[in-house]
Amino acid sequence: ARGDGFSDLKAASKSASGNVSSDDSDAEENALAREKKRLKKLRQKEKKLAAKKGEKSTEMTQKAKQKKEQTQQEQPQLKEKNLEKKEAHDAKTFITTQMEVQYCDIVVGKGPSTVDRKKVRVKYILRANNKKGKILDSGANFSFRLGKAEVIKGWEIGLADMKQGGIRHIIVPPKAGYGQKDIGGGPGATLFFEVTLLHC
Repeated sequence: ARGDGFSDLKAASKSASGNVSSDDSDAEENALAREKKRLKKLRQKEKKLAAKKGEKSTEMTQKAKQKKEQTQQEQPQLKEKNLEKKEAHDAKTFITTQMEVQYCDIVVGKGPSTVDRKKVRVKYILRANNKKGKILDSGANFSFRLGKAEVIKGWEIGLADMKQGGIRHIIVPPKAGYGQKDIGGGPGATLFFEVTLLHC
């Protein structure tokens, strides 16, 4: 009788152990299934975010491209308008004086004014025809006496009453310059000077 009881107890224990193992296995499978589901949702969410980010990036790139194209289209027009304004301004501010010599003060100096028969010291650039013309000559420290025929007539006329420290553009026609002589800009070329009055 004792042996039979022991066998029954052993069988019951084995059956209980089998049930526990089965329950643990089911719990693990359920946990894995839940984790897989959670990971799947997370991946889907990440894909949606990435897609939205890509769309936003593409939209921003397109807008930047459109803005760049618009700027490139506007730049030539803006440059042309600025040039027209500058040329119009220059044309208005040039003063015509003796022998059709023209001058325009780009910077008005704060020092004393030039005086006839007195020595002056200048820096200059000479171009053919206009301010964009070929450079024919230049000097960084050129001195002469105003009104003593040491320079062309156009300079003596164009530098009259200029103030020390100033910058002046002077347009000299052939009759106030070198006549029909070719000094590099062609026979009878108009001379365009930019002169800085260093001292007078």
